[in-house]
Amino acid sequence: MSGKSIHKFFAPKSVAIVGASDNPKKFGHVILKNYMDMGFSGKIYPVNPKVDSILGIKCYKSVLDIREDVDSAVIVVPPQVANEALKECVKKGIEAVVMITAGYRETGGAGVAREQELKSIIRDSKTRVVGPNCIGIYDSFGRIDTLFLPDYKLKRPRAGDIAFISQSGAFALSILDWAATEEIGISRFVSYGNRCDVDEIELLNYLSEDKKTKAIAVYLEGVRNGRDFLECLKKVAAKKPVVILKAGKSKAGTRAVQSHTGSLAGSYEVFRGAIRQGGAVEAENTEELFDFCRVLAYQPAAKGKRIAVVTNGGGFGVMCADSIERCGLCLSEFSKDTVENIRDVMPKEYSSVHNPLDLIGDADVRRFDVAINNVIKDKNVDGIIIVTLLQTASLGPEIVDVIASANERSRKPIVVSASGGEYTQLLLRSLEKDGIPAYPSPDRAVCAMKTLIEYSER
Repeated sequence: MSGKSIHKFFAPKSVAIVGASDNPKKFGHVILKNYMDMGFSGKIYPVNPKVDSILGIKCYKSVLDIREDVDSAVIVVPPQVANEALKECVKKGIEAVVMITAGYRETGGAGVAREQELKSIIRDSKTRVVGPNCIGIYDSFGRIDTLFLPDYKLKRPRAGDIAFISQSGAFALSILDWAATEEIGISRFVSYGNRCDVDEIELLNYLSEDKKTKAIAVYLEGVRNGRDFLECLKKVAAKKPVVILKAGKSKAGTRAVQSHTGSLAGSYEVFRGAIRQGGAVEAENTEELFDFCRVLAYQPAAKGKRIAVVTNGGGFGVMCADSIERCGLCLSEFSKDTVENIRDVMPKEYSSVHNPLDLIGDADVRRFDVAINNVIKDKNVDGIIIVTLLQTASLGPEIVDVIASANERSRKPIVVSASGGEYTQLLLRSLEKDGIPAYPSPDRAVCAMKTLIEYSER
């Protein structure tokens, strides 16, 4: 299937909520309200044969009772009647259907037969299905939200540069909530569950052409066709970064995958080899999944391994130096001009200029400004890591503007690390919105820079 065959999942002009409910505790009510609260610009058609209207919108007994054409539908009814609802969607000519309903292949027995029937229903039709047993789609650009958790319990992330696709719904929801809190922007999100139809290959192909997406984060439990997946990765990773977190690496994890989405996890070593051969980046854990995506989406390519560390905390500089050596990178040697220009703003009686560059605990915004801009211009520097102790009395919140301004002018990658509580986190979230990846520890900042450098060398 071409990428266009799933386009209406992300750009529908109308949606039918099959299983819409007037009960605020029901998924069908939450999803309907989500579309309304998101400001979905198209027509919304609640479908429920038992009520006349929900949230002030006329309700229909069936999608077949809707006179106008319908582009997409969300099915959130019990599994015993879900396939009948899908048949009506096919008959109506609805091209994009998100099946939230669980109770299919993942449950075994009758669920397997139910999923086979689902496949036969859409065979030879123009209807495509995401799911079943999924969370569905969140798209802040298209104002689409099938997440069945109310927004006061689960924050929605702002629009941004990173797409996220996931087999697991629960894992994805927790990540979305975290991303929203950290001000990490998401372009498109899809939880596709049992992938009876639309799978990771089609989604990757679609996102590779998506102008809103600069990097793709992927949570996978298993793939349906390893050879096709590898060929897909080669094409997509050649266009934009793909970072993959693979679950089901151990024997116990493989068994858990089978009962979760009914997938076959396969050999992890084979899968790992395919990721590398395909040009994707592997994340070992949830932290790395978005640590790597952020630096790859936000920052320019690195032209070498020579790193400058700028900090107002000497201990942080030492920690960075250790991590840089451990990761196979190196500390750059500043040019004479860089050393002289920075020395002019440093306290003469108790400072020295070398890398890591310790601006001393009384460093103010001007000292950081001079230091950062000089190391950016230094031809011996390929990347900059700024490690800030933001709580010092001499350093005001304007440091965010200084770093953001330098980042706009720089053709070299910049990452930031800072540790602390509410005040620090507030400033880090401001940096994130300006496209500067900020990490809570020097080690994570260095690992992100290493990933960017390795990706740039391909």
